[in-house]
Amino acid sequence: MKIILVGFCVFILQFTAGNSNSFVEEVFKWKKVDYENFSGTENSFVGPYKYSIPENEHMLSMGYHPASGLMIVTFLRTRPGVPITLGAFCANEYSLQSSPKIWKFPNPYVNDLKAADFEYFTDIEGRTHTNPVSKNPYNQWENSFYNRFQKNQFYPFGQFPFQRDVVGFGNERPVNIQRIVSVFHITVDERCNRVFFVDNGQLTYNRNETYAIQKPALVVVGLPANGCHIRNFPVLRRVEFPDHVIAKGSDGFVHITLDYQPGDSCDDLYLYIANIFYNYLTVYDYKQNDFWTFEHETFLPITAESFFVFDKIFNYQLNMGIASVALGYPDDNGDKTAFYNTVAGTGQYAVSTKVLRDKSKSDVYYNPNDFEIMGYRGCNRQIVKSVVDYTTGVMFYSELQSNQIRCWNISKPLNPDNIGVVYDSEDYKSGVQIFVDSLGYLWFHTTYVPFVYSSDTPLNLNEVTYKIYRVKVLDAIRGTICGEGLQIE
Repeated sequence: MKIILVGFCVFILQFTAGNSNSFVEEVFKWKKVDYENFSGTENSFVGPYKYSIPENEHMLSMGYHPASGLMIVTFLRTRPGVPITLGAFCANEYSLQSSPKIWKFPNPYVNDLKAADFEYFTDIEGRTHTNPVSKNPYNQWENSFYNRFQKNQFYPFGQFPFQRDVVGFGNERPVNIQRIVSVFHITVDERCNRVFFVDNGQLTYNRNETYAIQKPALVVVGLPANGCHIRNFPVLRRVEFPDHVIAKGSDGFVHITLDYQPGDSCDDLYLYIANIFYNYLTVYDYKQNDFWTFEHETFLPITAESFFVFDKIFNYQLNMGIASVALGYPDDNGDKTAFYNTVAGTGQYAVSTKVLRDKSKSDVYYNPNDFEIMGYRGCNRQIVKSVVDYTTGVMFYSELQSNQIRCWNISKPLNPDNIGVVYDSEDYKSGVQIFVDSLGYLWFHTTYVPFVYSSDTPLNLNEVTYKIYRVKVLDAIRGTICGEGLQIE
């Protein structure tokens, strides 16, 4: 199939049956984030920057692990003063519409930055500079906290104060814990009770200062059933991306999709990791501990569709490429359709996982016709993340501009007539994460990420800027075109 990329949008008058918002629960919400195990104070410094600037602290993404009741959240570290990039709380300890306190995940220490991290930075033209105020004489937190605990070293698992043993994760054993610098998104693995994420290893402040702290790495953390009680989470695997991968772009690793192979093993698994900044897809063979990459024209952003409006008044540009992969049903050979999309674009594309799992076809050795266009979602229908629910065969996705969650039955042609509306509210804004858990809930959120990422304006701490929602999948598609032909009790 020949692929034609278009840089314009055709306006379509569309009438779709929508669902009632009454099924959707507003689970949690935040104005200002509060923490349980804050290491420093708002008046302490790390290098030239305050340890905490509440107006810069905004959640980016989240994931839920029903077996332990753990909700894991990430924080966008594209502004200074964000004390953690990965946090968690126990969802069962809080009532609906409350604002849970966040504690550092997987332990209180690995999220912290050091003054030495800010001694040198690279500007947007690639020049390296020495930061003259990186060693702040008034940095009381840096002096006290790291003198007591860190001493510029990393603690192996089991040597942190108050840390207990954790067992029950198959043949893997906890590995040494490195620091975690910048995590965009996480993927909770309910099948084997663990969470996957990429630490990009660098910070970019004010869009013109880049601090390369460590190489990007894939990290896997175990999620024991009693994790909310002991708050002890072993790092099962940490593997740095090889040079041949990061040479294509060392930042921008976002969503991870898990592709289990037939059988019961937790090791027979492939990961598809999208790079949103440099427009390539990394495949990781978990069993063989091997990486390879794919590049294709359908991974590229469409500049004409990269301009957005947030909350009807804030104009910004995200000229970003491939963002996520959603998997369809396996065929008789165990191969699945891998649906993918770019941020700057309204097309939906697909490739077989048989192609992606074949290392010999990586980079330029595939057949270009293996990557196909499925259709277009419609004008101004750009998305970041999508997910397929296997009980119904319905794909769900969150739109960046329309204040809507939408759905599409993957057995039907993709066009605006076959797309339904799951949720529509002026309170819902620009979600970049959506997933279905094992209990049949569709989870999504509202964020101010475009505002935080694309401007330096402080957040209004008197305004709710982050919410987490959930709805039963069957209730979500009830009354929509996505539920037609399905038995919904």
